[in-house]
Amino acid sequence: MIKRYSFLLEKMNLLKGATRDYKEEWESDRFFVYGKMFAMLGKNKEGAEILTLRTTAERSEALRAMNSAIIPGYYMNKRLWISILLEKEKETDFIATLFAEAYETIVGTLPKYKQEELKN
Repeated sequence: MIKRYSFLLEKMNLLKGATRDYKEEWESDRFFVYGKMFAMLGKNKEGAEILTLRTTAERSEALRAMNSAIIPGYYMNKRLWISILLEKEKETDFIATLFAEAYETIVGTLPKYKQEELKN
């Protein structure tokens, strides 16, 4: 599936310290910064392709209100995670922007010394 969404790999390569792995049991690609997950590309129980992203409670609510392709995070904390139904949302620039925002959200939760390492 990651081949179909290669723009996410391109974006990840621009995010300092971002890494990816594949979780076989979930059939999902997971994205991390310093071991903290900020995104996951997989499928929901109906088999629809989704990208699940970390956000803030306020941003989650606003995004869900403005876009029907954005739903509460699948199998995640519904306040702090969103899932994008990829068959409904085709705008890759928008998805890539939310992907980068998820990265920044997690970076903001890291200890200050790790945040400084990423800046340098």
